[in-house]
Amino acid sequence: MFAITGQKNESEIKLLKLKKYLPLFIACPYTRAIFLGGSTSLGTARKESDIDIFVVSKNNRVWLNKFFMTLALSFAGERRTKKILTDKFCLNVFLSNKNPVLPHCDSVGAIFYKNLLPAWSADEDEIKNFWEANSWIKKYSDVSPISQKKMFESNPAHKKFMCWMFADFARNFFEKFFDFTGLGFVMEKISFKIQMRYLKNRFEKSGGYASEESDFFVTPQLIAYHFPVSNYHRELKNMWKSSTAPDQNSQIDPKKPR
Repeated sequence: MFAITGQKNESEIKLLKLKKYLPLFIACPYTRAIFLGGSTSLGTARKESDIDIFVVSKNNRVWLNKFFMTLALSFAGERRTKKILTDKFCLNVFLSNKNPVLPHCDSVGAIFYKNLLPAWSADEDEIKNFWEANSWIKKYSDVSPISQKKMFESNPAHKKFMCWMFADFARNFFEKFFDFTGLGFVMEKISFKIQMRYLKNRFEKSGGYASEESDFFVTPQLIAYHFPVSNYHRELKNMWKSSTAPDQNSQIDPKKPR
């Protein structure tokens, strides 16, 4: 993990932005853990880079959690769009906390996932369970030690402490309300159907849904898509050229419990 110095580089600037907006993520119902990925976690972000976010959601509430996060970022004007990506948050992956296995369980996937940094979690077990579910990353010799320590802690001495406390209270309050009234179950089903229809139409109209260079992993408990060309497939294509591509038959199925 990189330290924030006096003269900040682009990754450090984006890290401070994540810290600023973290209460917004925490307040969204059914959020269980937030991970930072991409160039920012590597410390190599450019000014035009976005901020890649990986989310662990409560089981059976993945699509509703995505709906709340997308809505919150849209209202804040901080959601990455097709036309505006610089310094915006990109919600890359949503996983169920019951089986938070990342897609692309091979040496190429490990390249992208080994540097994920935990920014926040509802409790310590969420981070531990996440890395245990993705222990396949450690099978690859070039993988550096995986970070288990949260980047940000709620410190009573910090000036933003009350924001963190309020966000935590809001998340718990609305979760209990939605689950007690049964709205959580109904809203999850509706969110899944509406967003699935939107995503399929978006990919099919643009030719991305059937493209071998696009990622489209969507199930009731997993949301992961990159369009039109994913970094995974870009790297995989380079490895095929050098005859070092992983055996596709040896991949772990992210949809199967482990």
